[in-house]
Amino acid sequence: MTNPKPRSKLLTWAWRIGKGSLWGLLLYLAIIVVGLIPLNNDFQPTEDGVEIFVISSAVHADIIVPISNDVVDWSRELDPAWFPADVSRYSHLAIGWGNREFFLNTRTWADFKFTTAAGALFLPSRTCLHVDFTQPEYYTEAASVKISADQYHRLIAFIKATFQRDAAGRVVPIPGHTYTQTDAFFEAHGRYHLFNTCNSWVGHALRTTGIRTPWQSTLPKTPMLYLPD
Repeated sequence: MTNPKPRSKLLTWAWRIGKGSLWGLLLYLAIIVVGLIPLNNDFQPTEDGVEIFVISSAVHADIIVPISNDVVDWSRELDPAWFPADVSRYSHLAIGWGNREFFLNTRTWADFKFTTAAGALFLPSRTCLHVDFTQPEYYTEAASVKISADQYHRLIAFIKATFQRDAAGRVVPIPGHTYTQTDAFFEAHGRYHLFNTCNSWVGHALRTTGIRTPWQSTLPKTPMLYLPD
């Protein structure tokens, strides 16, 4: 006669795991919903201010900023030699933050690995920044907003603080990894996980700047949720 105890224990453990997973999912959804509460509700665009852009795909978000203005000249931080092609004709940078392993090894969806994605979400992991020379008009669904010089100073300070730097204070490129001829990757501060995603980073940058943004912008498109039309 078969001993029913091992089977009973297995069912008990399966029930506990399933119950725990359900509660975890419900907690995550609750945080997401509550996180949509907007902050910086008194924000007003600056009519003659610096125009920045936010782009968001089904998975990722970037901030687009001018390469050079009265506040910052990124050409002093980013050596053109780090980028495969001549980038002198571009006016803007698209900057995004994300999981280092996923960023560097997933050039296209054909390179996608479930284990890499799962590790990025469930294990706090190393990060990097992706910088691409670009033009705003390339992005038909980009959201734009004009901010004051003081607000732009805050945004740039946030972005610069995300870059890891060497002993001389220079940003640290990651050689041998590009998506196109106009981009490069850089070592970054911060840990990536389920509650701190690439979208979270963009949302945090906007909140720090003073722009009306959700308290938590973990999911795609949420950093753009309250930007002016």
